[in-house]
Amino acid sequence: MISLGKFDPGIPQEAIRKYLEIVKQLTGFTGSDDAGKLRGDQNNEVVAFEPVTPDQSKGELSVAEVQGVLKNAGFFPFGQIDGICGYRTTAAIRFFQEYVRTVEKDESIGSPDGMLGPKAFGHIRRWRDGGKKADWVGAASERHQQGIALLNAVKQRCLQSPNRMLQMVNAYSGKADTLKVAEWDFNPDHIHLIGIRKNTPDSEGKFNDVFFLLIRGLVYAFNGSTDPGATSDPRGFPFLTNGQHLYRFGWHGFKHKDRIYQALKPRAHGVLVVRSKNRILDDSDLASGLEANGSINVHWGGEGFSADIGTWSEGCQVITGKAYINHKNELVDLAKYAAVNSGGLGKYVNGNYQTKGAYTVLSDVVAALSGSENIVRYMLLTEEDLAMSPEVVGMVEGARKMFAGIRWA
Repeated sequence: MISLGKFDPGIPQEAIRKYLEIVKQLTGFTGSDDAGKLRGDQNNEVVAFEPVTPDQSKGELSVAEVQGVLKNAGFFPFGQIDGICGYRTTAAIRFFQEYVRTVEKDESIGSPDGMLGPKAFGHIRRWRDGGKKADWVGAASERHQQGIALLNAVKQRCLQSPNRMLQMVNAYSGKADTLKVAEWDFNPDHIHLIGIRKNTPDSEGKFNDVFFLLIRGLVYAFNGSTDPGATSDPRGFPFLTNGQHLYRFGWHGFKHKDRIYQALKPRAHGVLVVRSKNRILDDSDLASGLEANGSINVHWGGEGFSADIGTWSEGCQVITGKAYINHKNELVDLAKYAAVNSGGLGKYVNGNYQTKGAYTVLSDVVAALSGSENIVRYMLLTEEDLAMSPEVVGMVEGARKMFAGIRWA
């Protein structure tokens, strides 16, 4: 069995120590209060590093061999073949499992749990022996190109005629991970996450926003909310400003050490927010100015069992777990695998391993396909921005209709 923390015999402890240093450098935290261990899926779970010797009589491969297969197949293109099953290798394994299950339509691989047992090893060997590659290798989708084109069009419009909020972002003199309009970078080789805020009086505080992930020519779509669900701050609810924000891999729930899970965090200084006394953001709220806030994460919001984000998520961008739309523009229902809350993570329900569902897919795709840059460029748009691209309007409307077909209650 290969899973998080396993490594090939002969890998020196110095290599593991260096790996942990890299993790800490990238995320700001090793993932555990216990030195030399990683954080697992379950609440308060830590995973020790442990050597694993492949049983060749059962067709098992070494960690390095698995990394090589995944790399050649397109699931780990920039990954390092180091014989250590860390976070990125685990993400690539789970990404491969999800692909076999949903694109190849082969459920025999079992739960997308990031663990290689007999069933999953069989599929790894099948791909290796057949020289198979993921269907995106060497291709870039038209939908990805349309998304990048819209982002560049929005930038040109905002350079020429920024609204009041963007004027304040441009004038902000402090340190922040929110970029001024002239700094917006939509290089198609970078990782772009787009949140599209629905601006209607009845839409505030609901799981009715759409997120698009643009990565390596692929487009994935997710359901969630860009609105704050609650606040204890007397100044009001923190709304993330429109525009582009820099995020990196990190951990959500740092104050609750028994409920920490992977999330995207502001890169270094915090992203810019504007406070509102109610959940309806308008120009009058800008009078109080902007602030850099380091707690506005992009994180998981449970399975999506309710249309209302309720009394939590203080300004974070929240993605639900029950369903996503894959790179083939197909709706994938993850009801069997999406934990309702953090207490269910890493456990089995009716034989199905429970993850963060669609959010796990998002984080796995980003981790598995990212290069050396540990940055996700998050662009928050409104539906009015979409008017510049009928194609993207169609993408958003199509995604909303697909998500509406999922039973969320």
